[in-house]
Amino acid sequence: MIGVRVDGLGYAVQVRHQQILDKLAVGAVAPTARDEVRILAQKSFYSARHQGLEGAQHADVVPAMKERWHFVLDAARPGTDASESERMNAYKVAIALATSLHEVGLTDPELTELAVDGIHELNDAVWLGEDFLRRTDDMIALLRSSPAPLTRKPTTRETITFTRGGDLLAIRLRRRWVVGHVHVVDGPNAYPHIELYERTFARRPDASEVVGTRAWGYAYLGRDQANVTRLIVSGLRHLPDPAEQIHLIASGVTVPPDNAHLFDEQIIGTHVDLFELLEMARSVGGETEL
Repeated sequence: MIGVRVDGLGYAVQVRHQQILDKLAVGAVAPTARDEVRILAQKSFYSARHQGLEGAQHADVVPAMKERWHFVLDAARPGTDASESERMNAYKVAIALATSLHEVGLTDPELTELAVDGIHELNDAVWLGEDFLRRTDDMIALLRSSPAPLTRKPTTRETITFTRGGDLLAIRLRRRWVVGHVHVVDGPNAYPHIELYERTFARRPDASEVVGTRAWGYAYLGRDQANVTRLIVSGLRHLPDPAEQIHLIASGVTVPPDNAHLFDEQIIGTHVDLFELLEMARSVGGETEL
């Protein structure tokens, strides 16, 4: 998609969403943000179509993206003691999110204005170079324009993960941390099989506090015993996580979570995407350690 404006001399100036993302420098932020927006937009697009609605829906995509990336975005908000590097990274995230949302037909006023502020701040700090500076007006014009609703399913990159069997992943939520154990990774580095622990923490835990402790299981309505719950996750690509939400706290852990108290249906696992994994993590109801 192309954003068009007419400059003072009457010439049409164009910029594509991908061009904006490409200008955010080498790294995982822009492609990860774009993939994650598209994961949610795909699901929303099909759900909306069944309801007779047009395109992806704001409520299905934007709140989840802002929640996923808020640990990074907070560095760009007033009243924080973030370093310049953290602030500039937060602005790049805001631009990547606003651009990726606009590309799938969505916009959010707060993210758009944070992205516009970020464009100016990155220019003032000469953070991304002259080419970025030259396209400032074009980028802002695109982000502030009305996006076109999706008319077909957006594509994502091939599923790949840099997690490994035996990894311990600490998932940072608003007020606590939940830990997951990667049993194995399917295919050519594609889908980690993750089992969550029952115990949660008020701060980032040490591996010694969770290894060998009880597993969390999903409790179906009307059943007395929760099930063994292994999640086969797509969309969990990078470690370190660009959103600073999922942290590797140990590798090569051979002792799995203790799920002897759970009912085992002898299934390999349940396929979920990254956002469904995070929703499961929010469901973990064990006692939170201080």
